[in-house]
Amino acid sequence: MTELGDSLERMSFMQLLLLFGFVTCYVVALGGLFGSSVRLRAAALALLQAVGFAALTDPWVHGALLVIFVVAGLGLFVMLSWLLARLLAPRQLPPPVVAQAESAPDSTTQPPQPPRRHADALGAVSKLSARRARATR
Repeated sequence: MTELGDSLERMSFMQLLLLFGFVTCYVVALGGLFGSSVRLRAAALALLQAVGFAALTDPWVHGALLVIFVVAGLGLFVMLSWLLARLLAPRQLPPPVVAQAESAPDSTTQPPQPPRRHADALGAVSKLSARRARATR
């Protein structure tokens, strides 16, 4: 691990620039801020910058290890952020159920009925009460 620390201390400006570009493009490629074509280009650019950074690092294995550590660290960050958002976010209630009105009967199955008038309804009530009165006699 001390050898990796020594490699980090000997980094040039170009290596730091490539590493910063890799991290930036990698985050853009993972995020949902841009469309798929921009994200695909950012992923390709991140891959090129990672390969360039590893190639400029002496020995190249230390550069590859640093790129892997960056990817793993960002993955851990995203996972912890997602877990915290799931645990601490306010719960959303399900949408209320709206009662559906009964559908009108199909005109082919039943003939339309004329609207009842108030007098017809009173006549039906008076006929019913007359029947009850006869039944009780």
